[in-house]
Amino acid sequence: MAHYALTLAVEQARRGHKLEFWGRVDSPVLAEARRLGLAVRGWEGGAAGVLTWGSQRRAADAFAPQVINAHTGSAHVAALVLAAKRRCVVVRTRGDARPPRGGPLARLTASRTGAFIAVNRTLEASLKAAFPGATVARVSQGIAGPGDTPALPGAPVAGMVARFDPVKGHETLLDAAARLKGALPSLRVRCAGEGRLLERLRWQLKPSGLDAIVEFPGRVADQWAFMATCRVGLVPSLGSEAVSRSALEWMAMGRPVIAARVGGLPDLVSDGVTGLLVPPGDSAALAEALSGLLREPGKAEDFGRAGRARWESEFGLASFYESTQKVYDDASAHLPS
Repeated sequence: MAHYALTLAVEQARRGHKLEFWGRVDSPVLAEARRLGLAVRGWEGGAAGVLTWGSQRRAADAFAPQVINAHTGSAHVAALVLAAKRRCVVVRTRGDARPPRGGPLARLTASRTGAFIAVNRTLEASLKAAFPGATVARVSQGIAGPGDTPALPGAPVAGMVARFDPVKGHETLLDAAARLKGALPSLRVRCAGEGRLLERLRWQLKPSGLDAIVEFPGRVADQWAFMATCRVGLVPSLGSEAVSRSALEWMAMGRPVIAARVGGLPDLVSDGVTGLLVPPGDSAALAEALSGLLREPGKAEDFGRAGRARWESEFGLASFYESTQKVYDDASAHLPS
């Protein structure tokens, strides 16, 4: 969700919006917002933060926002406090993997919220069920893509870009690679990224006989250059994935995507059109899907072209910005000019 919020804010600022990015002073997201050239404002957490509420309200008075878009639960509460008795509307963007709670306090908060933005269909349905009277819109993330899409390489290379965390499904992928190494001896699997599982999985490659097949290049400076070397993109996550930046990047690069059927991935990957969906944690299904695409380059090319076209029409920055702006405009239409 940090990438979702930052991508949106940068595009809004680029289009001339008066915008500030607020958050805790120790947040790496706030530091990244500053690096991206956004105007930022930070506040202390905990008890120290409570003592600064007077200055935060004065800052809100000076800035005079029409819309405050909160991307976390704590920010939602803060936004409602800051918006009280002002000509301002609060929009809550939800990308949480957990469904919303529908208790009395949550319903009260929802009643004072101008609109909810859900980042995928599952969250959209859960918000509508929890808060029947609320305005709920679905806005999938958009991203900037590469300028061109090189042809799929001839070599059977599959790639993955993700942090090394159990939820990302690296172990499922390694099991799938082990299933394929005999039938596809020229197969190569490249997993870019860093994280707490990286070294443990690296040490497991040789004992499992995968050291000649699987590569862990670590963090890559240019994800587009890395993706250009791959014929198939993989997102084998076991859960979460409310927003999948990686799946969108593979589509923007014109690569077919094999993804787990979790979170928002079915919203992005059209099964049998732009890629293939498999059950999470099912290494046999993942191996079968990967083998099929590597053995049928024509199908992989068709999926890649369709994915690129879908990214251009539905998941580019223009669609992301315009869909969000419509939510803002509709929610703030009642405010006095």
